[in-house]
Amino acid sequence: MSITLKKIWHRDAFRIGIFFEYDTEKIKILKAIGGTFSKTHSCWYVDYDVKTYAKVKQHFNSFKIKSPTGTIPSPQVTGERRDHSPIAESESQLDLYKASNPDHKADKSPFETKLRLSLLQNVGKYWVFKMGYHQSTHKALLKIKGVYWNSNYQCFMAMRHPKVKEEVEQILQVSPFFGEDYLSKETTYRGQSIRITTHPEDTAWMAVYIPKLVAIHEKMKRFSMMRYSKSKDCYLLPAAPIVYESLQLQMEPLEIMIINELPLGYLQKQHLPNKKRFDLAKTKQGLLEQLPEKGHEFVLNMVDTLLALNYSSATMRTYTNVFIQFLRHFEYRDPETIAPKEIIRYLGSLMERGLSASTGHSMVNGLHFYYQQVLHKSEYDFKLPRPKKEKKLPVVLTMDECLRIFQVVDNPKHKLLLLVGYGAGLRVSEIVNLQWGDILFEEYKIHIKNAKGKKDRMVMLPYSIVQSLKIYKELYNGKHYVFQGQYAGEPLSVGSVQTTMREALKRSGLEKKATVHTLRHSFATHLLENGTDIRYIQQFLGHSSIKTTTIYTHLTKSAVDKIQSPLDRLVDTNNKKKLD
Repeated sequence: MSITLKKIWHRDAFRIGIFFEYDTEKIKILKAIGGTFSKTHSCWYVDYDVKTYAKVKQHFNSFKIKSPTGTIPSPQVTGERRDHSPIAESESQLDLYKASNPDHKADKSPFETKLRLSLLQNVGKYWVFKMGYHQSTHKALLKIKGVYWNSNYQCFMAMRHPKVKEEVEQILQVSPFFGEDYLSKETTYRGQSIRITTHPEDTAWMAVYIPKLVAIHEKMKRFSMMRYSKSKDCYLLPAAPIVYESLQLQMEPLEIMIINELPLGYLQKQHLPNKKRFDLAKTKQGLLEQLPEKGHEFVLNMVDTLLALNYSSATMRTYTNVFIQFLRHFEYRDPETIAPKEIIRYLGSLMERGLSASTGHSMVNGLHFYYQQVLHKSEYDFKLPRPKKEKKLPVVLTMDECLRIFQVVDNPKHKLLLLVGYGAGLRVSEIVNLQWGDILFEEYKIHIKNAKGKKDRMVMLPYSIVQSLKIYKELYNGKHYVFQGQYAGEPLSVGSVQTTMREALKRSGLEKKATVHTLRHSFATHLLENGTDIRYIQQFLGHSSIKTTTIYTHLTKSAVDKIQSPLDRLVDTNNKKKLD
């Protein structure tokens, strides 16, 4: 039962990290001796002491001790320094460990200790490392070309290039920190294989079985139409030729063999799902996985009704999640047996916990939908208390701040989608679903189809980006969507657009918390400041009510500048009297 032991710093203390290929027997043993799994280090760990180390030795007859990679912070103590030694039971073992591990570092610089650096496993073409938050160091790292912050995993990713290595190590004041496994020395997994088989339940999908390697899992997660089957322990991808070719391209640099067990003719172009259909199916599956079997009937009735009424996947997610939370509270009782007073008491308890008014409204709307649309109890006098909504002003960028954001974006596709979003006041869903047929170049208009509320509208096409759009169309040869996604004929994901905005905001150095929707708010505010009639702005934004649009009247700088505070008038009058 071979394992590797390594000294790690985790949860503000030293631990014994235990690394091994996935093995249920080893996991059972580790749980029995108090082991815990760390997502940060992708390993199991136990306390760093002689007693626990003896337990590990007792249960595992063979293991090897690995020198820590990078640096591990020492605990902050007062008085005499008491650093933990490497895993050893005596001073002689400690000396032997140091002699056989020249990379072991007992002393660390104060700055290195403060950062709490931790080098993780490589992902693709990046070195991956974590560190404690240090504002100036974080900013300096993000200025290096090839260094990125991964918000999902809360870690830095640095391109495996000599120049990037030199610049990062200079800022971290640690050398060497990274290895010399540059891109020219790409890690391969020769001998590993991926098996592709049919999916008996639905022939439009193919099952992809992969080895337990982090790098391959990360590759699979990048497929926008990927689904994971817990029961089969495999990934599901659309059984279309373009998806299979994309899979081959992704695995080719890793030298992974693809074993194709699909029958002839199984891969068909029409199996590539329509994005809307895929989103709805994925949403439905994700919702059902959240609750036990006894709650499926109620949720299925809810989801089927939402689909029949042509609600969007976002609304389906919001309403059904509300309903699932409701069912959990009442232990999956039949909703018809729950009295109105019980429901009102439940909603009141949520508001007592500090639930926001907007979330409270969503709860009420979701429950109203179930009782009125699913159970058809329109005559049922079901009155729920509506929490008073907070009136919050949206964040708005100035024109100079918008310009700063656009200037830091180098990718022409990313820059253009932000310019279109701001220049026409579009929602993020409208940006990604924009098709070339919707852009009326001769009329300088954009036809927004099937937007929020299933409504169409006409918006302006800024003159300043017409030429850029035409050049972009020629370069990228897009046939359908203006901003095409990973697969041909499919739009860019909303998440990709939001990531683009986040990265641009970081690079611009602005302190405001802005999103893609902030560009839409800024569009409306800047039109008002320029004297545009609010009724035209209402039409551009697609608001059903003028009340929604009037919020921007509170934000216009020109209107505020014309109003003088009574304190300013008082001071001006007083100063004038003194001069007289």
